[in-house]
Amino acid sequence: MKRQSLYFCGFVAILFCLNAQTEGAWTVQDGKLVDVEYVATSSPQEHYRIGAEALNAGNWEEAAKQFRVVSYNFPSSSYGQDANYYLGIAYYKMQEYDFSNDSMDLYLKCQTNPKYFQEAIEYKLCIAEQFRCGAKRHYYGTRYMPKWASGKEMSLDIYDEVIASLPSHEMAAKAFFSKGRLLWEQKEYREAIDSFQAVIKRFPKHELAPDSYLMINKIYLEQARREFQNPDLLAFSEINLRKFEEHFPGEERLDEARKDVLCIKELYAKGLYDTAYFYERINQPQAAVMYYQKAMFDYPETTIGQRSKRRLCRLCPKALELPTKRKMEESESEDIEFSGLLDLEEGIHS
Repeated sequence: MKRQSLYFCGFVAILFCLNAQTEGAWTVQDGKLVDVEYVATSSPQEHYRIGAEALNAGNWEEAAKQFRVVSYNFPSSSYGQDANYYLGIAYYKMQEYDFSNDSMDLYLKCQTNPKYFQEAIEYKLCIAEQFRCGAKRHYYGTRYMPKWASGKEMSLDIYDEVIASLPSHEMAAKAFFSKGRLLWEQKEYREAIDSFQAVIKRFPKHELAPDSYLMINKIYLEQARREFQNPDLLAFSEINLRKFEEHFPGEERLDEARKDVLCIKELYAKGLYDTAYFYERINQPQAAVMYYQKAMFDYPETTIGQRSKRRLCRLCPKALELPTKRKMEESESEDIEFSGLLDLEEGIHS
């Protein structure tokens, strides 16, 4: 293990040296070692002008170079403050999303009322979306390190910043929704549902509200596949579907949400069916009948419920005469009593 760590450190050191050689030279300025690209050779106005022209021409690297010089050397001037915003744009166009986010942060912090406040927040939201979709960031936040690190955790932080900065804006709705999707991807189901519910509560008329209802039911369906026979999931999904139907009665995607709830019922019914079939195979027909009955009466609209009914017809026709689901539930707590239901030995083998 130590040998592997040494190999990795050596590999990183080589990469650092190679990047340092290719990135440029260094010089001493005011007693500090400074990259020559940060050294000002003219006035802040001139560097700013060249950077603006390069930005308009789509020359992102030159624009980034000029705005870096202004930001680094003249941070307290109006040019230096605005340069951070334009530097963030240049970095974004270069797909250097972590550096773009850092520059936007500097811009937002350097003034109490930034001129491009909303635009900077919008760029930050776009950066978070890029990281959520798989864009990578540099290790340790330095351009001399490879861009291999995941940006998903940074994405979550940015979503929270967007929500805190513009809590009533449409961008907050998008941030909540995308945050929910990312948390769902990370199997953080409870937090993902909370995020989607925030969209529904804060932005009930937004176009993402019906999408959020749909996402919540899909999360419940995924949980149902992982958590065997958790009754809460079905109850929550039915409540969510009912609210979806109340708030968006004409929504086309309601059918998809209904199908997801039905899929959860199918999963639960299949669990009962498989248990019943197991008992049938080991020649314990009483237990088999009980589980087939429960699948049939609890989930009659499912294909598994209908299949259970057919198995009961074959195994014990009299078991189909159970009058109510409540009586079925009572029979579970009575050591599988079938008095009045069937003459088991005669009915099963007839």
